Amino acid sequence: MTKTLTFPYEDIELAYTVSGSGPALILLHGWPFHKASFRKLLPLLEPHYTCYALDAAGMGESGWSRHTNFTFHGHVERVRAFADRMKLSDYSVVGHDTGGTFARMLAVSDAARVDKIVAIDTEVPGHLPGVVPKLQWMFKRRFGRALFKAALGSKPLMRRWLGRVGFFVDNRLIDDEYMKLFVTSWLRSDHAFRGLLEYLLGVDHSLVARLDELHAKIDVPMLFIWGEKDGVFPVRRAREMVARMPDKASLAVIGGAAFLPHEERPEEVAKHILAFLDTSVPVRLASDKR
Repeated sequence: MTKTLTFPYEDIELAYTVSGSGPALILLHGWPFHKASFRKLLPLLEPHYTCYALDAAGMGESGWSRHTNFTFHGHVERVRAFADRMKLSDYSVVGHDTGGTFARMLAVSDAARVDKIVAIDTEVPGHLPGVVPKLQWMFKRRFGRALFKAALGSKPLMRRWLGRVGFFVDNRLIDDEYMKLFVTSWLRSDHAFRGLLEYLLGVDHSLVARLDELHAKIDVPMLFIWGEKDGVFPVRRAREMVARMPDKASLAVIGGAAFLPHEERPEEVAKHILAFLDTSVPVRLASDKR
């Protein structure tokens, strides 16, 4: 198992792993996940790239404090600081969910260093999953936080809920390992639980609505990878988004996968990532014809 390292940022410690060899590749998770969500993908990328898997502030093994900036811009600035710390002269980014939005923001704010972007089942303009504002409303209220905490403690309830929201096509993957990593781990301390909540509270609806404006500023090639049965961000929305930027973006649709294609179909996801990163221009992948 790769050792977790930390680096200081302001008044907190941020966790990351380094593995593999080759050009630099930063991996950014989404919510409610952490760097272990890439555990099936990393072994397939490590022979080709030096992989830096980060835990966002408040998530996984990273710290947070009452001073932590949980906005999208705050997360992006911490990734830039990490790249500085690692002395990266250039790098590409793979991001899932909110991590995919951070990746796109980095392509603008750190344009001199970012080579390519891969975004997996991520935010799309004009669509906000209905569960997000509902959870944000709950998390701002004491009774809502208590209710959510109780729900996390019920494995049968969480398995049913995760099965309904479209995380997986094969719900057998919501197994004990998955539950330990991405559900019950948030209950290890009150601080960890509140970090999970603070991260989601930082989701900026207005920024998501303006993603087309962000895309217009991006000058690096982008690959979007999507689970065909994603119940969080419908693939129809992804196709519409990519169609609006045909000269700079490609879409690979993964059959037999939902919101977490890198969990369900890691080999296929890795194949698309490696093919894309090894080319100098975006390519239209065959799976986009589905």
